Amino acid sequence: MNTLVEYQYLSNDMIALGIAETIVKESPILARLPFLPMSGNAYKYNLESELAGAQYYGVGDTWVESSPTWAQRSTSLVILGGDADVDTFAKQTLGNLQDIKAAVIQLKAKAIAHAFEKSFIYGGTTSTPDAKEFKGLLQLIAEVESSSTTDLDAINNSAVVAAHATSQALSLDNMDELIDAVKPGKPDALIMSRRSRRKLNALARASGTNLRVEQDQWGKFIEIYDTIPILINDFIVDNLDDNSSSVCAIASYSYGQARAGTHDNSPIFAVKWGEDAGVFGLINGGIQQEDLGSLETKDATRTRIKMYCAAALKQVTGVAVLIGATDA
Repeated sequence: MNTLVEYQYLSNDMIALGIAETIVKESPILARLPFLPMSGNAYKYNLESELAGAQYYGVGDTWVESSPTWAQRSTSLVILGGDADVDTFAKQTLGNLQDIKAAVIQLKAKAIAHAFEKSFIYGGTTSTPDAKEFKGLLQLIAEVESSSTTDLDAINNSAVVAAHATSQALSLDNMDELIDAVKPGKPDALIMSRRSRRKLNALARASGTNLRVEQDQWGKFIEIYDTIPILINDFIVDNLDDNSSSVCAIASYSYGQARAGTHDNSPIFAVKWGEDAGVFGLINGGIQQEDLGSLETKDATRTRIKMYCAAALKQVTGVAVLIGATDA
């Protein structure tokens, strides 16, 4: 599976390629998330909920059939995009200083990247959801338990790790448990807020070590915990509700609520990328840009940028979330 930029390299459209490169520079998730190209607008897939068994046999024993258990899930593509208007006067009179159209399109591409980053975590989970969003990680993880589940239940969902039955300060033990919930091997990335990253930094320093820093392929410096890259998502707002008996009710969660004592938790995710490993994206047609030409009501031209996209999870052990953890 390829990333967005790799798909755009198949096209000779330099504007589309520039849009893709801007988007991935703004979004550490979109820079790494592999996308499965598809036709149509919906995707049904089988979530492997239980592995097939195996056992030892003696000569002449009766063999017992054991098959894996599958649970069907589905997701639908959504339209993510926006229009970028370029004032003709500004383009003509200021074009000698910079490419006005390129600058405006770049800003719109950043906005698309930011919208995807937020939906990738919270899509379909708040008390006032945008029905036009795709399912985010919180909802995809909840559906590991069942297709109708709307909470994160650490007792009945193997992809949910509770730091505490209600809430407590993040610990390195919590991080180890989260990482161990993803298998085989280690996660490809840890996704968290800046507040959680600061807490993790403090814990590492207190233990006598520091988080290692490396430069990624896009020239950005990222921190590494236990050989796993830390990806910062600036739309994780550190106000998730406290657990109740190790269960977090995401259906009633309000994204805009003020951070307070009973809702001051920060979810931390461990993920593997890819259709056969964990989380992946769905896309129809790549990143598209349309030149809509001159506008009737103002002296400007318009460019439309859009993606038909969604996210999916096929492997139960390919993702996990830590709930009930604060930076207190």
